[in-house]
Amino acid sequence: MNKQLTIFLRSTLIVLLVFTVTLVQAAVPQGIMEIAGRYVGMAYNGGDLDPVVTVLSFDSQGRFSGSYSVEDENGIFEGRLSGLIKEEGERSFSLEWTDQDGEGFVYLDFSPDYSSFNGVWTRTDGEEQFPWSGRRQ
Repeated sequence: MNKQLTIFLRSTLIVLLVFTVTLVQAAVPQGIMEIAGRYVGMAYNGGDLDPVVTVLSFDSQGRFSGSYSVEDENGIFEGRLSGLIKEEGERSFSLEWTDQDGEGFVYLDFSPDYSSFNGVWTRTDGEEQFPWSGRRQ
């Protein structure tokens, strides 16, 4: 391959990569990345409030992932958070939770500086709501 063609192909590839990164960043709603962090709080579990650590993160392409660990009378169990949706309201989000006890939804309302949240979780039927809170660590 001649030198000019090689330079052209490399330049084109760089432009395409920059364009792709820009599109991915634009696809992430504004203000959503501020929720990323590790939060320590309490969640209703098994008849009482138990300590919970909630971790919310985004990879370099803006894809969300989340997890939580609850410490109850039987030890620590972990769960996964997915399906992040920005809800109506400036700092309101919904997610799906999955763990050893089943699955359902979490609705979180963040403080203005994203240092904490208060929310509720439900099972998939949504009939009952249970508290879930966290403060950024």
